[in-house]
Amino acid sequence: MEKQVEDRQRRKGWIRFLKAIAGIVAVSFVLARTQVMAQSTAQISGVVTDQSGAILPGVEVKVTQTDTGITRSAVTNETGLYILPNLPIGPYRLEAALPGFRSYVQTGIVLQVGSNPVLNMLMEVGQVSETVEVQADAALVETRNTG
Repeated sequence: MEKQVEDRQRRKGWIRFLKAIAGIVAVSFVLARTQVMAQSTAQISGVVTDQSGAILPGVEVKVTQTDTGITRSAVTNETGLYILPNLPIGPYRLEAALPGFRSYVQTGIVLQVGSNPVLNMLMEVGQVSETVEVQADAALVETRNTG
């Protein structure tokens, strides 16, 4: 009888141990997956100004991932700043538009894992139908010191 009680307690101990191990493995998997997902995106930000250096609030900024056609957009705030976070890595086209200014287009942007390029734009006064196009051929890398 004593041996049966001892065996049951031993089995319960093993079951608790295995449940604890399974919990640790599950948490580790979730954390690893979150880390991988966090590293597979990038961000584009910048400030939009006119030819005189004045900031331009209210500019509609749009990026399109050229491989997939996925688009994200933002509007510059009162300091001319725009931020487009959580962008999947890959090639992009950046566009900006504001009534009374020429449209701005930049192609050849390639976002890499963890890159956060700052792409400032200079918009020229002109007709909306006019476009200033900029071609960026190199892959973008983080050039700011975050330390």
